Formats: sequence, C-alpha cells, structure tokens
Amino acid sequence: MIRSLSRLAPLTVLLHTAILSNSLQAAEPALSAKPLWELGVGGGVLLQPQYPASDEYQTRGLGLPFVVYRGDILRIGDGGAARAVALENEKVELSLSFAAAFDADSEGNTLRENMPDLDFIFEVGPQLVIDLRERDFGDGQRSNLQLALQTRAAFSTDFGALEHQGYVFEPMLRYRHEGAWHPQFEATVALKPLWATRDVHGYFYDVTPEFSNATRPAFRAHGGYFGTGLNFSGTWRFNRQARMFVTLQTSYRQGAENVGSPLFANRFNAGFGVGFLWMFRESETTVMRP
Repeated sequence: MIRSLSRLAPLTVLLHTAILSNSLQAAEPALSAKPLWELGVGGGVLLQPQYPASDEYQTRGLGLPFVVYRGDILRIGDGGAARAVALENEKVELSLSFAAAFDADSEGNTLRENMPDLDFIFEVGPQLVIDLRERDFGDGQRSNLQLALQTRAAFSTDFGALEHQGYVFEPMLRYRHEGAWHPQFEATVALKPLWATRDVHGYFYDVTPEFSNATRPAFRAHGGYFGTGLNFSGTWRFNRQARMFVTLQTSYRQGAENVGSPLFANRFNAGFGVGFLWMFRESETTVMRP
C-alpha cells in the first residue's frame, strides 16, 4: 500500500512542479487584479530519465484537480508550484520554495539491478528572487528576466519513513516572454546549475560493498557540482479558463563530481512533457498580483 501511495503522491506534486507549473510561470510582469483562488483540473504526460545521469527512461502521467491560491504569504500554482512569501517588493522576493522528483524502481534498470529502489524526493528551503529586467514591447508582448538564488534541504520518502539526504544550491536565471510569436503564446527559458552535498550525490551514485559486483564496483560519491539544467516551456492560452503546455527539460553533466560512479551513465539527459489545464471556478475576491 505504501509503495502504491508513493506512485500517486509524486505524480500529484510533480504535475504542479514539473508540468503544470510551467503553464503558470509565464505570469505578467505588471500587477493586475486576479482571483484569490481558482479551482480546475489538469493532466499531462512526462517522459524523463529514471534518475540523474541514467540511460533508462520512465513515463508518468495522470489527471488531477488543480488549485491556485494567491495569498499574501502562501502562494500555490501562481508563478511556481508552491511557496511561502516572507518579503516582497517590486524587485525582490524572499520566500520558502519547494521542489520534488519522482521515485524509480531498480527492477528493470540494468545498472541498478538488485539495488534498493529510489524513493520520492522533495526539497524545501529559502529562495531570493530578483527581477533583473522587465520590458513592454508595446504590441502586446512583455518580457521578464529573473535571478533566483535557491538553497533547499532534500528528503527522500516511501511514505512510510522520511530520510534527510543533504542540501542543494540551485541558482536559476529565467527569461519569460508573453506574446512570443502569437498573442496567446508564452515562452520560458531557465538555466539552472546545481551543486549538492555528498549525501545528495551519494543517494544516486553510491555503490556500497554489499551491492557491488564484477561490473559494478563499490563507489563512494563526493559532494560538489551536480550538473546544469536548461529548460524550455511554452503555454498556449485558448481563453481565460483553458490552456495547454509543453516542456523540454535538459541536463548537462560534463564535469560533474561523480562521473566515475558505475551508476553514472549519461552526461546529457532530456525529458519531455505535454499537458492541459482547465480552470472552472474562481473566487469573487481579487488580489493584485504579477
């Protein structure tokens, strides 16, 4: 039962973080009146490597209820998955951010055969978001360039136990363009180098003596540079309620700390997602949000 739940919960969170949040990250730089909350449904399919640097892939997908909440402190699905805002002005936001990653079975993965499964991972920690530049092109097009400095603690869980797996530091440079190629199309590009402590690297790349064999020697990972993500996403807004989106997530690990691990297969990975979002109800109360 726990393993079954660990399939559903990651999908629920990842649908917000890895897929559906892309449709909301291209929010308008200018303040406008928006509903305090919105309810809807969304669905999507995501193809991605089983773990960082894996040469085997997995596909996940489902449909779920989707919630947007634009409170003074708590924000859900509005320019990201979920965050708690501590400080905010026109140029800077200090908040608590969240991230998540799917679990993966070792069964069927050649490099991890007979090793423990990888559990669902979630991360939480502070982020400082700085607006570097906003531009109004005057023809319905607007753009926004942001720098986000993010430090998060990582935890793994099978929903029966929780283990702290170390810390990550992930600065992100993100460019968002509304009205690119068409008034209803929004495009986002994000560059995200990542560094992590030894425990995070070890979770993916350690091979302890009891799981070593002739083709998989024992290996102890080191902390340091993990890789760089370059992500692209696009959202087509049919109307106020309905939109569809696509996302391409790439990772480059040339020079990563633990390329010598027998579990480290690829220096380049790519993932692809596609989905939809339909909002069917909203509050009468509005708030001013970007």
